[in-house]
Amino acid sequence: MYYQEMAFGPPPPLQQTPSFPMQLPLAGIIMYQIVPSNGEYFGPYLRYTNMDIDLGIWLGSVLIISADPQPPNVHLHQSQDLSPNPRQLKANPIYTHRTWTFYRYDIDIQMAEIPTQWTYAVTSNTGCIRFEFLVAGKHERTWRWVAHSCNDFSVSVKPEEKAKLNGPGHMWNDLMQKHHETGGFHVQVGGGDQIYADRMWRELPLLREWLQIKGKENRKNAPWTPNHEEEVTHAYFHYYSSTFDQSHIREAWASIPHIFQLDDHDIFDGFGSYPEYMQFSHMFKNIGRIAIHWYLLFQHHTTLDILRATPDERDLFTITGTGWHFIKYLGPAVVVIGADTRSERNPHQIMAGSTYQGLFPRIANLPQGVQHIVLMLAVPIVYPRLEVAESVVNTVATSKKAVTGTYNLIGKVMGSAAGVVGAKQVVGAGFSSVKQAFGKSGLMSSVVSVFGEVDLLDDLRDHWTHESKDLERTYLVRTLQGIAHQRGFRFTFLSGDVHCCGAGLFHDPSRPTDHKTMYQIITSAIVNVPPPPLVLKMLHSSSIKPLYVPQNGMRSTHSHSDTKEDMIELFQNDVTGGLKEGKKLMGRRNYVIFVAFEPTGMMPPGMIKPGMGGPLSLAVDFIVQGEGMYPAVKYGPVVVPRVEYGQ
Repeated sequence: MYYQEMAFGPPPPLQQTPSFPMQLPLAGIIMYQIVPSNGEYFGPYLRYTNMDIDLGIWLGSVLIISADPQPPNVHLHQSQDLSPNPRQLKANPIYTHRTWTFYRYDIDIQMAEIPTQWTYAVTSNTGCIRFEFLVAGKHERTWRWVAHSCNDFSVSVKPEEKAKLNGPGHMWNDLMQKHHETGGFHVQVGGGDQIYADRMWRELPLLREWLQIKGKENRKNAPWTPNHEEEVTHAYFHYYSSTFDQSHIREAWASIPHIFQLDDHDIFDGFGSYPEYMQFSHMFKNIGRIAIHWYLLFQHHTTLDILRATPDERDLFTITGTGWHFIKYLGPAVVVIGADTRSERNPHQIMAGSTYQGLFPRIANLPQGVQHIVLMLAVPIVYPRLEVAESVVNTVATSKKAVTGTYNLIGKVMGSAAGVVGAKQVVGAGFSSVKQAFGKSGLMSSVVSVFGEVDLLDDLRDHWTHESKDLERTYLVRTLQGIAHQRGFRFTFLSGDVHCCGAGLFHDPSRPTDHKTMYQIITSAIVNVPPPPLVLKMLHSSSIKPLYVPQNGMRSTHSHSDTKEDMIELFQNDVTGGLKEGKKLMGRRNYVIFVAFEPTGMMPPGMIKPGMGGPLSLAVDFIVQGEGMYPAVKYGPVVVPRVEYGQ
């Protein structure tokens, strides 16, 4: 078997005291003043649950968080229907945090033969506000949707850097403009890091105290107390409510039904890839538990109690009891699968073997009309190896005196000569660059450096391309190829995390359209800062030798096989119009637009009879932030064709 399964297991129970839960930490109460921008409630947040393919029903929900005992009223109607008695949605209270109650309003819409606009109105003490969203036709296959990731700045980003990028809302404003210009996106897909909770390690005194503990066993066994529970719980509530309540987020979350996936910053930077004495400590396991609770509430409008009491495979499902996955239809021919690649992650695995064994049959048994499967993997599975930089870090980790060789490697990548003076600074810059290249803020590196015992390669372990995940990566790719060959599915990977955008693919150069071709779309970040030029140069210089996927059970080498791995040279010019040196990755803020289309033109656009359907392709446009105040620039499209019958 490819993996060494090391399940986290349940976190240790809270240490109960007579004062729990009445004893509240003053730090958390004073630090986080929870006030909605409208003065009354947070939301509404519109979620796409799924569509019932057989019955033609659109399923979704609206979430509103209010401290008022009387929840807001929500009415729903087809936009062109102006009758005086619209349908009122029921307010279902699903959770309460202090004085705040989470109300979920479930939506089910009988889909028409043609696309329709729907309006919901939220009425409260402060007035009435309306939002409109697009529902596809019952048999429509040509959905439009947008994807993004990394929806905040890392804690290390300076105010002047944020201002230089025109703030957090610049690309969101561009996205909403295109939403209105195109007649609406059917859904938006968030590939992870919808919030950045890393800041808790700087803001919460109890966590800062834990960082000062000396000794691995002492840190691993340090108790989790009711005060920890209260402070961390309230911190996550604040991070979610304050992030989602920003003006540019509020409109998008309310108007474009969302599908969200978990990644590390939704917990904290690099969660799952730290040494075992940290990852399996009471502190980490309990923080992870609380983070999943708030992730389910804010991003999926549910709780663990609800999921376990009323399981529904059309929504979230679990295989091992740890991690929540989803399979959602974007019309009858396109499926988006969200695999939880964070909850079971540890230094030896990304997902447990039993999770794969439960997931693969669900994929293989999808309905006959499905042609495209978009598999959301928060971290890219096709990505440059950064072999030179990893050599740098290995040298630093194993020998404090071997700076000359390390220094020369860095100098080679930078394209400049390297002298002995300042070697220590260059080595440090090299390690920092490795972290930035892999989408890591460096927060936890600085946090755990007080211990002086953390392996410098921990951040690299977070990636599919790290040697510790090599067999698992091959297992996933080869198994999906087998399913694609058997069922005629075209697989496309959708990822974020790395703060730059690009496209890659697995493919057989001798048979470019067969089932072995699987595209990788990378979109990151819509808010966070891009990597510095040095990092991008290192990434472009990393893979000198051709990369191939070995057979199942074999470790990766450069030996030739039937599946090659490549990044596409998509970016011939920079946004300024000048020629671009590195053409595989773009280090600017971005998002992507997917459009399903019928290349043959044999049927009216998007409309087919049940059980029928010609070839369907996906076109992916990369929307990249322009220079200064200039408008965003479109690259692409990358066209993903269906698998031809028999290939």
